Amino acid sequence: MTEPGQTAAWQLSDGELAAAICASEKTMRAAYAQHLDLVAEADRRGLGPSNGARDTAAFLVGTQRISWEDARARVAIAAAELLVVRAALAAGEIGAEHAAEIVKTLAKAPPTVHPEQVAAHEETLVELARQATPATVRKAGQRIVDYWDLDSANPEDREDDLARPRREFRYTWTRDGRMKFSGEFDPETGHLAEDLFVPLAKPDPADEHGNPDPRTTAERQGDAVAAIFDLATRADDLPVRAGERAVATVTIPYADLLREAGLVTLDGGETLTVSQLRRLLCDAKIYPAVLGGEGRVLDLGRSARTASPAQRRALAIRDRGCTRPGCPRGPKWTTPHHLVFWAAQGGETNVNDLALVCEQCHRLIHHGGWDLELHHGVVYWIPPAWLDPQRQPLRNTAHDPPQRQAA
Repeated sequence: MTEPGQTAAWQLSDGELAAAICASEKTMRAAYAQHLDLVAEADRRGLGPSNGARDTAAFLVGTQRISWEDARARVAIAAAELLVVRAALAAGEIGAEHAAEIVKTLAKAPPTVHPEQVAAHEETLVELARQATPATVRKAGQRIVDYWDLDSANPEDREDDLARPRREFRYTWTRDGRMKFSGEFDPETGHLAEDLFVPLAKPDPADEHGNPDPRTTAERQGDAVAAIFDLATRADDLPVRAGERAVATVTIPYADLLREAGLVTLDGGETLTVSQLRRLLCDAKIYPAVLGGEGRVLDLGRSARTASPAQRRALAIRDRGCTRPGCPRGPKWTTPHHLVFWAAQGGETNVNDLALVCEQCHRLIHHGGWDLELHHGVVYWIPPAWLDPQRQPLRNTAHDPPQRQAA
């Protein structure tokens, strides 16, 4: 509702609208600082218990209908004697989320930290909050907490912790063949893991029909971890077992491989479908074997990977990354896929018969009904008929370099 004498938002120019948004945000922040003064006084008086609430936070939840998280944050900021934070709030220079992150950080200061140091860190975080998002302030605060933890620890204990960091990984297999796991990492390993899987867990861009990535956050993070494991299996210094790198022995009649039917068994006893096997064989170490009538090995050929390092480099230059339309993953997160399956359809292992795909998108080819074609050095994805009855070829433009502006 527009107040008398106030210009309606739709009447403002772009510059005026932007300035009005900034001014209103500053006003809200100043009002929030005044609200905290009231909350601080209510907390000092015990207003919550005197009105039948357990504490001040419960009073705010009951009377203002806000969340417990918001109520506790307000009480924490109001009760903290952080004059720099409150002054910045009152001036509209930082927001409520900034203040909450700073309060959380400084509340973790161990007794060994001198008050002057705490005050100095408050100044530092407030200055950062004036120019950065709450998430950035949170990360800076975590670095300060990590520093306090190291600085206040007994030197001998600190070195012991660094020499034997706590890293635990526990897993079990469910009856339907799925792995369930839990555990924890030390901060250094945890940050390394987060730096790896957070970029990979970003939602994919909307598809050609405008549909957003349908995966949940947990599903995207699971796909990210799977991609990291997939990359690790292709590392040159992967540990060996029984004198050689990770190798799986697969037993399947050649006729079943040709007709894409039946089941296959790995040397560990795991059973796969032929479609799963074909996906794994796109970039695997294969031992061709000739078996006798009683299963006796008559001949075991040499192993060979389906794409050489030189071919992989050529594919990286040509495809620039995963070729599925909209997928932004770069070359190191991909494996070569045969456009024509080499084992059953006579496809050859050359650059013109290969296309780069990431682990997640690779499954769409083998299990989702997509086909791939190469035209004039560009890989096109052909959607399944249920998605596009016309099956119009699509190419990925996510890796295209920016277009130069005409002079």
